Amino acid sequence: YLTFEEGAALGTAYLTSLQSLRDAGKVEKGSVVLVIGASGGCGLAGMQLALALGASRVVGICSGKNFEFVKSQTGASSSSTAVELVDYTDEGAMKKICEENVGKFDCIYDTATGSGRGEDYASNSSIANLLKQPTGQFVQINGGPSTWAKKVLGFEDKNRSLVVTAKEGKRDLETIANLLEKEGFKPFLNVKKFDENSIIEGFQQLKERRTKGKIVFTIEE
Repeated sequence: YLTFEEGAALGTAYLTSLQSLRDAGKVEKGSVVLVIGASGGCGLAGMQLALALGASRVVGICSGKNFEFVKSQTGASSSSTAVELVDYTDEGAMKKICEENVGKFDCIYDTATGSGRGEDYASNSSIANLLKQPTGQFVQINGGPSTWAKKVLGFEDKNRSLVVTAKEGKRDLETIANLLEKEGFKPFLNVKKFDENSIIEGFQQLKERRTKGKIVFTIEE
């Protein structure tokens, strides 16, 4: 089902997202999920996998300019009614989602906090209030020094997790491939040649956060 290049894109973003949603976030059939940073590599993987795991409602927060892209990669532009998108640059839209959804989310998957531009959704009380109590789970993949210290020392709150991707990922990669095929999803790729100029360009795009989906370098025979 997946090409070699598409399979190569699963190793970080999709593994992290599966383990964040399924294991830390306890996402299952009927879950309501919020994905922060929905158009990035881990965020888009999270949107797709949340749907594939059976979530009944998936809300993504990203820039409004990326709405159509996210919709096209999650089936929302055709048949899915489970996907909703919120523009984080629109104060009114952010206020509305927070006011109307207190206590409604089983899992908040935060891929934006600590990603390089000062975002800190993890300490935002309005976002925290969206979690269903007492079972809701806030799962993040990055954070500040205090977040990492709690992780290392084992002092994480029972409803909060900082996920570090597990090394033993073969079985999970097979699970991801099966979930994607079941839903008809694929990773969105930005394919580049494996040469000096392309590598510099790719890392510059990552640094400037201009990428959609995952960058994959191909090595010519």
